[in-house]
This record gives sequence, C-alpha cells and structure tokens, in this order.
Amino acid sequence: MSPLPHIPPLQREALLAALQSPTHTLRRMRGGYVALGADVRTSGTATAHTVTRRMALRLEREGLVDFDDPDYPTVITLNAHGVALAEQLRSQPTKAASR
Repeated sequence: MSPLPHIPPLQREALLAALQSPTHTLRRMRGGYVALGADVRTSGTATAHTVTRRMALRLEREGLVDFDDPDYPTVITLNAHGVALAEQLRSQPTKAASR
C-alpha cells in the first residue's frame, strides 16, 4: 500500500461523505452538494454532510470526482481514483481517534 498523501480535513470529510452514499454521489441541493442514502425516510431532521461548490471543484481538479455536466453540475460522482482514496482514508484512523 502506498503512503497516504496529506488530505486536508474538509476534503477528507467530502470524500468520506461521498463514499457512504450507495452510488458514491453527491447531489446538488440548497447550500451545496449532499450525500444522501438511496432511501431517506424520517419524520424528523436528517443530518447530512454538505460539500461546497468550491470543494467540489477542488475534488474535480484533483481528478477524484466526475461531474454530470461540466458547466452546471447537479450530480458529482467519485471516480475509481476517488473511491480508492476514500476507502484508504476510511481504513486509516484519524489523529483524533488515535489519541
């Protein structure tokens, strides 16, 4: 396994949020892009991690995601490289958890 490059915390959260989605996608909603499960059913509030457009563009620039439409993306999907990196991040303990 190659050494894990330094991934900033917000980028790490965005990758892990997309990985948790069944289709590895983030959908555009009010306030940013959100990873939702296939079937969200709740009578109360649901917590979802929001990824800003700026972070989505950064992930795309680094070759970790693909946009459904380059000019106005509504769906962002992790590509093979993004999935591999996110899975590697998920298997690595965070510094806070290792203390």
